[in-house]
Amino acid sequence: MEQGSPNQGEGTPYAPPRADLSEKPPQPEALIDAGALTKWVIRFLYADMAMATVAVISGLLEYRLLTRLRDGVMLSDQTIQTAAIRQGVIGLVQTLVLITAMILVARWIYRANQNCRRLGAADMRFTPGWAVGWYFIPVLSMWKPYQAMKEIWRASVAPADWRRQSRPMLMPVWWGMWLLSLALGSAIMQLARHANSVDDYLRLGQVTLAADFLEIPLAFALIVLVRRIHAMQRSGATSAEQAWEANRTE
Repeated sequence: MEQGSPNQGEGTPYAPPRADLSEKPPQPEALIDAGALTKWVIRFLYADMAMATVAVISGLLEYRLLTRLRDGVMLSDQTIQTAAIRQGVIGLVQTLVLITAMILVARWIYRANQNCRRLGAADMRFTPGWAVGWYFIPVLSMWKPYQAMKEIWRASVAPADWRRQSRPMLMPVWWGMWLLSLALGSAIMQLARHANSVDDYLRLGQVTLAADFLEIPLAFALIVLVRRIHAMQRSGATSAEQAWEANRTE
């Protein structure tokens, strides 16, 4: 007589083992805290705007002084020396503020890219390192950093479907101002190198004034982008955590 299963003859069909329905989705990866860094970035960008405003005012005074010299007005050595010292001090402080702001922005871009990945954005083209590194590569720095920043924006809007997201109109405006500021900076260096007459310094002053004036909306545009990306990433992390908590308690 053949041996059967314990249920054989009782009319009960064999039931395969059930999946463990108690398993829950893994907890989403926490963001790298960027709150303090974002605050410092914004503070120094505002400081950059303030120094650019001071530089514009001082530049206008310098331009007026040069115009008087060109027109044959006799000015005392003390007046000329005071103006030169004022311009030098403002330029030094402005440069230090700008360099600090650029370092902080670079760190922020690196961290924002990292957090996009932690939010679940897959197959991003730009690594955190190259999102910053492309700024230092000649020629390619004209568009690669913009593409990396655009990718960070799109991945912050909807990490799971970031390729379908669009960028804001402010982003190409910001990048256009950045490229223009680089062109003006290059022109300033060339003019300063060959300035020998009052007219040369007047032309140098005009270009410098344009660069300082442009720095104000350029920094403000970047402040808006930084704030919005940071807010979207925090909102995305909160939503992911709440969804995980809801699934965990079901």
